[in-house]
Amino acid sequence: MDEDAQSDYTGDEQDQEAAVRRRINKDTRRRQKPGTKCRTRIDVLATPNRRLILALYQNHAHHFPKERVEKLKEMLQQLYAMTPEETERYFAEMEAVTARIMLRKRIKDMMRKRLRNLKKREQQAKAMMFIQKLIKKGMLFAFNHPVPPLVSIRLRNLSDIVLEQICDLRNTDIPDREDPDQIGLFLIAVSDWIAIFIEHVYYIVQLKKNRELEEIEKNRADSVKESTPGSPMNTEAVIVNELGDEEEEGQEVPVGIADLDQDVE
Repeated sequence: MDEDAQSDYTGDEQDQEAAVRRRINKDTRRRQKPGTKCRTRIDVLATPNRRLILALYQNHAHHFPKERVEKLKEMLQQLYAMTPEETERYFAEMEAVTARIMLRKRIKDMMRKRLRNLKKREQQAKAMMFIQKLIKKGMLFAFNHPVPPLVSIRLRNLSDIVLEQICDLRNTDIPDREDPDQIGLFLIAVSDWIAIFIEHVYYIVQLKKNRELEEIEKNRADSVKESTPGSPMNTEAVIVNELGDEEEEGQEVPVGIADLDQDVE
């Protein structure tokens, strides 16, 4: 038995592991029921390695109680083969490195957030300048060009709504269209031009939407015709193919339009 054991333990690590497994299996066969084996591989896989334990301590040590943290430290001391002083120094260095990394990450996040806020402010300033220029040009256009008569009742109602909003923003009274003063005449002209512009934009959007809907309906109808086996398009194609084959077979017999109509009927 001793010679077998010595022969098992000689060789590389795989031979040693196989020898240990054979010895354990022999012991289990003697003590337990026949046919049972000790699954040492499962036990080996269930034991975490030192890198996982170290990562657990570094990332989640603050979640565990002190007793569990001390056990983790003891396990790491045994796994890394260091004295308690070296282990404490090692963990202190690791904590310092982690603190520096977190500080650097926090600074990067703050700088990124600050840069995002600066870009947002610049975009808002550009948008405000663009809107101011647009409003100024629109007012000059409304002042220099006479307003066409608003024939549509919808345009008149839309112009009244715009005029009410403009007067509300300027904190002034709504001018009377029948007898306006100079400022009221200008505000009425601006509101009329804005109503016309909104009407044109609405018309363009509706026209584009109708074209898209027509195209969708056309594509859907074409797909339905192509998918249906007995559709008129498919039957016409089949008839034309058959007639073409007959014409190729008998080229001596002339075929006219009337004959084609009779065949189709």
